[in-house]
Order: sequence, then C-alpha cells, then structure tokens
Amino acid sequence: MAEADTGSDERCKALTGDGERCSRSAQEDGFCHQHDERDQTVSETESAQTEDAQGGDQEQEQEQEQRAESEGETTDPGDVEIEEVDVEVDDDRIEGLMAVRETVQLTATDLVGYEFNSVSEITATEDGWRATVDVIERRAVPDTQDILGRYEIELDEDGVVEGYRRIDRYRRGDTHAFD
Repeated sequence: MAEADTGSDERCKALTGDGERCSRSAQEDGFCHQHDERDQTVSETESAQTEDAQGGDQEQEQEQEQRAESEGETTDPGDVEIEEVDVEVDDDRIEGLMAVRETVQLTATDLVGYEFNSVSEITATEDGWRATVDVIERRAVPDTQDILGRYEIELDEDGVVEGYRRIDRYRRGDTHAFD
C-alpha cells in the first residue's frame, strides 16, 4: 500500500509491538497514519540519533548500489532485507467472518439439497455477506468426474441466510475453468 507523501523525511516516533521504531513516514503530529499519541514512543534523543544513523546508512547503501550498477553486479536475493509490516487486525470482523463461514457450512447441505464440499469465497457486502460454496451434485468414480455446483449464498449482517442461487456447474477435474 502506498503511503501519502507528507513532504517530510522524518519517521514515525511510535514503537512497534516488537519494540522497534516504526518505519513509516511521520505526519505533522510526528506519527504515521497507523499510530497516535496513545502508542509508546521513542525519546527525542533516540529519535535524533536514529535519524542521523539512518541518514549515514542510506548514503552508504546508495553508494554501494551505484558501484554495483556500474560494475554490472546483481543483488543476491539472500542479501535483501524484507521489512515487516504491522497490520491492524479487526478481531470483531474476523469473528463475524468465521461465524458466517460456520453458518454456511452447517446450512449449505440443507439449503441447496446437495452434500457440502467447500467454501471458496466469503465477501462482505453493503447489506451483509455473500458466500460462494461448492456442493457435490452427483458423485462419480473416479471422484475427478464428480459434478460440483457452485452456489452463492446471501446473508444479512447477523449471518441469517436470505437467499441463494447456483452460479456454475463443473466436473471436479476441470480446473481450466478457474485458471
């Protein structure tokens, strides 16, 4: 996700969950878009020291990159550092999603009239939820010849089923339709 350009090279003064300084650009209040004054922060002296150290590190990295480019060198994938990204998790939303999944699994067989096979998608909508499930409409030997139906089930915000419809029918072994 791209971050907004704040016109500043300063970093957010918040500490992440593992005690490291946040690597995002700071806004006017000194915090990034994800942190605020409620978060634990680094002291002003640590902040200045960290920025000075990073400035030197960035200059060294740029010099090394320029040297490598001029010499025709390539970067070893093992040498590339990957920055960890803090992601805020909305536990209520996840619980709602899991509740919808459970509801769909428990009701799909009775609702559609065929044996439940899998949930392939759950999406939040303006009015609630939409789940896509696969059911076994006809068993065959070998099972790659089973006929599966893909159904879309609509649920309200509370996870109550409001309706369903078949959107596709296919053989289990026919993967080209989904590539």
